[in-house]
Amino acid sequence: MVLDSFGLVSSYVVLGALLLVMLVYTRFHWVVKGLLVLFVSSFFYVAYHSLPDFMGWPTSYERPDKMQVVAIYIDAPNKVYLWGHDMALGISGQRPRAYELPYTTRLNNSLNIASHKIKKGFPMIAEFRPPLKTQALKGDGLEKEPLDEFELIFYDVPAGLAPSGKK
Repeated sequence: MVLDSFGLVSSYVVLGALLLVMLVYTRFHWVVKGLLVLFVSSFFYVAYHSLPDFMGWPTSYERPDKMQVVAIYIDAPNKVYLWGHDMALGISGQRPRAYELPYTTRLNNSLNIASHKIKKGFPMIAEFRPPLKTQALKGDGLEKEPLDEFELIFYDVPAGLAPSGKK
């Protein structure tokens, strides 16, 4: 991974050096030079925002429908982190992916139960479903409470599907 990061950084240094050479030693119109600066700067912006997913940091965008949960970390009241294998891809030879979820007290309760089972050695499957409620209202109905964008349900893995670790 160090070589990947070094290669990415060095490629941007070379790209910046080429831009500097073009700005200093060419006779392009100043408008063309300004557009070149904006064009290269946009690459830095795009790379900066795509690098976290590239390096394996937790994602909040691509949640699988079903996953085998490997670990749970609750950072109350900020975020919840799940590590798991996407069940659609199978779990053999696949590294777990980290997923970042918004913290809610309802989610915290179900995660605590699942976390205790995982710590005792019972494998768990998590399923993301759309929420059952379409609208939740507070008090007199004037203020809308923010809705959960998903409902997370945990299942015990059947004995035949749990990986044994034996080869």
